[in-house]
Amino acid sequence: MPAKLRAFISILGLAAVGLCAWLLGSSEYTVNWQALLFFSFLVFLAESFCIDLPKSGAVSITFTIILATIIIFGPAISAIAGLCAAFIWRDLVKGTHPLRWVFNGSQYAISAGAAGVVYSVSGGLILAELNRGFTLADFPLILAPLAMGIVAFFLVNTLLVSIVIGLAEDMPTLNVWLMNVRWAIPNYFALAPLGMAIAQIYMVVGYVGVILIFLPLIVARQTFQIFMRLRNTYLGTVKSLIAALEAKDPYTRGHSERVAELAEQVGRAMKLNPDQMETLRYAGILHDIGKIGTARYILRKPGRLTEEEYQRVQLHPEAGALILREINFLQHVVPVIFHHHEQFDGQGYADGIKGEEIPLLARILTVADAYDAMTSPRPYRPQMESEEACRELIRCSGSQFDPEIVKVFLKSIDFHDSAPAIAKGQMQLDEAPI
Repeated sequence: MPAKLRAFISILGLAAVGLCAWLLGSSEYTVNWQALLFFSFLVFLAESFCIDLPKSGAVSITFTIILATIIIFGPAISAIAGLCAAFIWRDLVKGTHPLRWVFNGSQYAISAGAAGVVYSVSGGLILAELNRGFTLADFPLILAPLAMGIVAFFLVNTLLVSIVIGLAEDMPTLNVWLMNVRWAIPNYFALAPLGMAIAQIYMVVGYVGVILIFLPLIVARQTFQIFMRLRNTYLGTVKSLIAALEAKDPYTRGHSERVAELAEQVGRAMKLNPDQMETLRYAGILHDIGKIGTARYILRKPGRLTEEEYQRVQLHPEAGALILREINFLQHVVPVIFHHHEQFDGQGYADGIKGEEIPLLARILTVADAYDAMTSPRPYRPQMESEEACRELIRCSGSQFDPEIVKVFLKSIDFHDSAPAIAKGQMQLDEAPI
């Protein structure tokens, strides 16, 4: 863990404790310690039952519980309850780094405290002070303070998370924030009515009512978790096919993962949305899955392929598409794999389309695939140096490759051309990424 990240989390922890103490000291409302323990335990459960996302991160309903405490008790208790997000069952079992606990609890406490202050200052009702639930007369006046509180929580929460990710992965905070903002805003506002419902049920029915509404959420979580496991099982099966392919052709071992990483670099530079990035990742990993049906002697042949052998190799994008189209959650990957050997001038395969007729993600994958193929040893030629491969990409821009994609790719790998393009007599790229 970088020193600057440790320092930031340590400062954040002190700030969270200081904020909770200040809010508690300035609150005119007598703390209901029984209620505080109850909602703190719900926060612990909500975080412990979070669901891992396919790529990274996780989602939970912790915000719903915290919003309910803001509406019922105001900023002080909600901030203290947020501290309990530091403790997640699986982290306690695995013994993860204590600074992870500090960050989780601190960012929730600060986010909840800020949202609670904005909510109350802007005229939001604190139900425990009124000793009643919402009435029809409270609407729509309550909606503006509620919206401002949600926005405050969203901004503080996503900013703190983005800073930590940026420090951990050496990425600009703004870039990290922009990548997460699209899905986060709808998520917060979608959970808001549930938070209001929990607050209302607590004021009218009490603890039992909150428990009865919380239990179905746990059941829904289990259902979604089963779906995620099934999704990962499907992907694991396909990855096993890739492993079988790499065992069949040792020269391409690791090629798929490297292509996926290179394609993702280009995608980030082009600011693709998260759905496109996920598609690009899967397409990179699975782009050569169709070679599972190509004869081993062709894949390992040390010399130039015959016309018939090359035609058989050219079938692999179509074969890969046929394999993957039967898997529902990979439907969006099929066009990228089917077209990843098209050429910008229309001389490629399988359909011979050209220019922007070729899907954007397929054009990105083509460049990443060609670069890794050139810089990897193959039975019919030695590997190229990175600089030589980059110049070959430049030479074939506009014919084989989309020139704009090539520019972004070269910038993403920090290549600066210091020599003229290589001579026409060198290797043609259509021999490289088969």
